[in-house]
Amino acid sequence: MEPEPGKEAALHKERELIEKVLEHEQQVAGDARLRQSLYERIRQLNRPQKILLALRADREARMILLKSYDPQVYHFLVQNPRLTAEEVVELTKSDLLLPHTLELITRNREWMKNERVKLHLVVHPKASTAVALNTLALLSDRSVRQVARNPYVRSALRKAALNMLQRRA
Repeated sequence: MEPEPGKEAALHKERELIEKVLEHEQQVAGDARLRQSLYERIRQLNRPQKILLALRADREARMILLKSYDPQVYHFLVQNPRLTAEEVVELTKSDLLLPHTLELITRNREWMKNERVKLHLVVHPKASTAVALNTLALLSDRSVRQVARNPYVRSALRKAALNMLQRRA
C-alpha cells in the first residue's frame, strides 16, 4: 500500500525543511547573527519536526533544542549519538524529563562516568527510586554527602545515603 500523494508531499516538505535547518547549522559556526537565525528557524518547527531534528542535530541545534522545554524532544535528544556528557548535565537539570528518558541516560556508560550526571540523576524528582538508588551506589563520598544533606531529596534516598556513608567510613 502506497502513501497518499498529499501525505508523501507533506513528508517530503518536512524532510526538506529539516535538511535546510541542518545545512544552515553548518554555516552558523561562529557568527552570532546566523546563530540567531538558526534559533528562529528551530523555534518555528512543529513538535514532529523538532523530534526528527533532535535525533540528528549538531551542537548548536542541540543547545537550542535543550531550551525547547518539551519532554518528548528531550527524549529523542538523548538518543542523538553526538550528545555529550556536558549536554546531558544540562538536560538532567530539567524537571520536565520523563522517567523513561532518565533510564535511557543511565544506560549510557560514557555519560555515567560523569559525576555530575550521576548526581543529577539521583536528586531528580522524576527518577524512579530504583534508578536513584542504583545510581547512588556509583557516587563518590563527596556527592553522597551532598545527597544526604539535601533537604529536597526524598527521605528514602537521604537515609540510603547516610547508611552508605556509615558503611564506607
